[in-house]
Amino acid sequence: MPLSTSLNDLMTISWQTVLIGSTISLGLGLFIALMYRLVTPSVNYSVAIQQTLLYIAMIASLVMLIISNQLARAFTLVGALSVIRFRTPVKDTRDASFVFLALAAGMGSGVGLYVETAIGIGFIGLAMVAIRLSGIGMRAKGEVLVKFTIPGGEDDDGIAHREVFERFLKDHRLINTRSIGDRGRLELTFLVKPLRSADLVRFSRTLSSIPTLDRVAVIVCDDEGLTQNVF
Repeated sequence: MPLSTSLNDLMTISWQTVLIGSTISLGLGLFIALMYRLVTPSVNYSVAIQQTLLYIAMIASLVMLIISNQLARAFTLVGALSVIRFRTPVKDTRDASFVFLALAAGMGSGVGLYVETAIGIGFIGLAMVAIRLSGIGMRAKGEVLVKFTIPGGEDDDGIAHREVFERFLKDHRLINTRSIGDRGRLELTFLVKPLRSADLVRFSRTLSSIPTLDRVAVIVCDDEGLTQNVF
């Protein structure tokens, strides 16, 4: 009797239920992957993460279907998963939020809460995009770093490049000076604020055209804390 009851419990999941749960979780995973692509900066975007979101959603759905209301199955699954070690570092901490969202999508689909899960995933996904577009917590734009070397005899105030600075910049401030090489050259680093109409590529090329300047680099700090040489 106990054996037959156990067998009946194992047969409570029909293939239609598995197919429906997997299909809905895949659809929600595709939506989450799209939100990931819209929210994540291109430099941090990972195809592996995007595909993993689809896998996690479907696998979590199947896991919830297998567990159902069986406590023994849940403990068995925990024991089986405890041997797995994840050592891949997450490049962007926001990626973890998408992983949890895909996990929630799979779990909701697995327990049959299709409508509730879809509404929740849709709302959270759109909220992520809205937060990204609103710029909450992002740094103010308009400041860049300018680095170049000058002969050691040059004034630190920048006589050779002062005219170029006046043409392209609203304000500038020398934040670092250090000696470079045996020829006594100095590397100057400025924190500058370009004019609204300034072309940074042209600004960089104009600085590079000055004979006494070398290793010119104009570096923009974007909203994600990343740097990019515009020249």
